[in-house]
Amino acid sequence: MRNPLRRLWLGVCMTSVVLTAACAQENAASSASATIGGLPRAEDRPLENIDGVTSHYGMVETSDGAKLRTIITIPANTSEKPHPLLFTQWVSCGSIEFSSEESVLARLAQQSGLAVVRVERSSNGDSIGPACDELDYDTEVAHYVEAFSSLLDDEKIDASKVYVYGSSLGSTTAPLVTRSLQARGRDIAGVVVQGGGAETYYERMLTFDRLYLERRPDDVNPEEIHDEMVNRARFHYEYLIRDRHPDEVANDSPAMAAVRDDVRGMGADNHYGRPFQWHQQAAKHNFLAAWAEINAPVLVIYNEYDQFEGQYGHQVIADMVNRLRPGTATFIVQDKIDHSNDRYDDPVSAYAWEDGSPAWDQTAGVILNWLETIRNE
Repeated sequence: MRNPLRRLWLGVCMTSVVLTAACAQENAASSASATIGGLPRAEDRPLENIDGVTSHYGMVETSDGAKLRTIITIPANTSEKPHPLLFTQWVSCGSIEFSSEESVLARLAQQSGLAVVRVERSSNGDSIGPACDELDYDTEVAHYVEAFSSLLDDEKIDASKVYVYGSSLGSTTAPLVTRSLQARGRDIAGVVVQGGGAETYYERMLTFDRLYLERRPDDVNPEEIHDEMVNRARFHYEYLIRDRHPDEVANDSPAMAAVRDDVRGMGADNHYGRPFQWHQQAAKHNFLAAWAEINAPVLVIYNEYDQFEGQYGHQVIADMVNRLRPGTATFIVQDKIDHSNDRYDDPVSAYAWEDGSPAWDQTAGVILNWLETIRNE
């Protein structure tokens, strides 16, 4: 880098927590060791850059020593500080930086008028700490609470009203995080979830297996589903409720061994890419109790062709909240849309992820309309 003016400009980009398009171009060509918002860039890739928002990169250090990448998107050309929308994410590990504008969250960042606040989990993206695939559930929730508590004091946002959005597995962490923030004195203005309900985690995993047994046309024997579900109920009780290792449960009987070999998403040492302890900790949480304590409007979205979740787990949130605080919960079913917000002709095609078309813009529209409604009430 021989040009001194270019060197000076790159230095401004690397030390700033604000991303501009020009900085993004420079960052794309810069060293992987460059420091962005207090953390070295983990990979040689450009920072996110989507129309209509400015992305602010930062870092929060948690009490256990993890250094988590934070990203706050602020609507461009705004003269007022926006209220925050905190995001809790799905089960799979990986960065949640925007790689394109074609997602529910990116559309919310562009059109909601809110500051979308994200925290990369430990070891994901630029975050430094224990590997995400070794992280336990309770630590993940604690990281969210600590990071969001710090970020809500950021001078770029107005935290007098806080919104929360949980997607997929994030629908289980969202009420836990929200309850903790509310207990710390934060004014929660609304909570929206899609792709996860509030039945027990034990029931949740049984639903995963139920759909697995029902929606594979080449492998499903209807007459065997009854006994299969009885065996899976026994297996998951030992694994999730009694905290036994799946291999230990498999040693109980040939039936348990057969289940161990066929539980959806379960590998030799992980379940959906997370440690067994992660799921066992999740099974100890009372999600309905958390929802009962949240004093805010709630939106629950269930997609009809969800490959994992059932409608009951979603609807019970709205039903219970409306019993406690009539009229504060909205429940919406989106026809023919799957867990990932794609549209399919039938549930079997959805389960096989065959011939789907994007429907994320519809889901984003539902959330945007709800946000507009509760703001005007």
